[in-house]
Amino acid sequence: MLYCVEMSGHGGHPDGLCLAKPNGEERGFVDPKRGANGPVLEDLWVMQGSLCDLKCKHCYTASSPQNHRLEQIRFAELRPHLDEAGRLGVQRICFTGGEPFVNRDVLEGRAACNEEFLASLEYALAIAPVEILTNGRRYIRNHLDALRALRARHGGRLRLRITLESPCPERHDALRGKGTFAQTVDTVRVLAGMGFVPVLTAERPLLALQSDEEIREAYRALFEGLAVEVNLIENLLESGHELTRIRQSGGAPHPEVFVTTNCFSILGKSPESLMCHFSRCIQKIEGEIRYYPCPVIYDDRSFDLGATLAESLRRVYLAHKNCYAYCLKGRGATCRTQAI
Repeated sequence: MLYCVEMSGHGGHPDGLCLAKPNGEERGFVDPKRGANGPVLEDLWVMQGSLCDLKCKHCYTASSPQNHRLEQIRFAELRPHLDEAGRLGVQRICFTGGEPFVNRDVLEGRAACNEEFLASLEYALAIAPVEILTNGRRYIRNHLDALRALRARHGGRLRLRITLESPCPERHDALRGKGTFAQTVDTVRVLAGMGFVPVLTAERPLLALQSDEEIREAYRALFEGLAVEVNLIENLLESGHELTRIRQSGGAPHPEVFVTTNCFSILGKSPESLMCHFSRCIQKIEGEIRYYPCPVIYDDRSFDLGATLAESLRRVYLAHKNCYAYCLKGRGATCRTQAI
């Protein structure tokens, strides 16, 4: 049984966060990773924007063709942040969104490729291995030649995580739109043929099959003879479009949880296992580059850690709903994959 209780208010902290419950229990926190010579960064996440060619029903960032709240990041803006991450020994750089291969010009037909993203990608690969989170649909295909060239130069340092909600076309298309399953499956096969090992990503709660092994067996059958991996995300995030879906279905979001310092021992997890211990996330909001603890917390000034990586490497208090739902309750902090 869990003894964490519902969040009760705000105040008493520069970021507007309550640091203790009325009974004196203190809010849990995570300190940044440090080595002998100072802070250590393992993962840098770059949210390329909330613009996307799809409007998936459960998207936690509410990405869509009309959502420009998280803005596109130009290479010139990103470059100094990549350099700073390199100086701190970053081990992995992840690009997510929105859809990273899309910008406004691409989406509106004025350009075939997202050249700013490709420039950032090329530069990042010289610093650390890179992963791209993509829907694997229409617009990545315009970039296949560029991806082929990047693989030739950098080999396995470039990986692609592609969301395939289900091995069943009807279930995938119900969430992402008619015909998207066939497009994504074809992209996975093309990428595998180019030498990539695509990582198939899916939300575990939306899959009807009984066990993880049955799910992986279904994906294995779909991509027989190809090298792919599977990443099953344990928890749906109740934000963005998912909140709309919950309300439209007559449900109610789960209450927020006040994560106390005791929650770590109750749940059998250590602060060091959470993403905010070893990673940071870049977002562009209202024309400014800002740092957040992780990519599942976005556009909320209470969790804004500053304008530079160095400034952001400070204590993070676990006061966002996703801290509990994604990292403490689920396994979101690990980003595990399993080869099939």
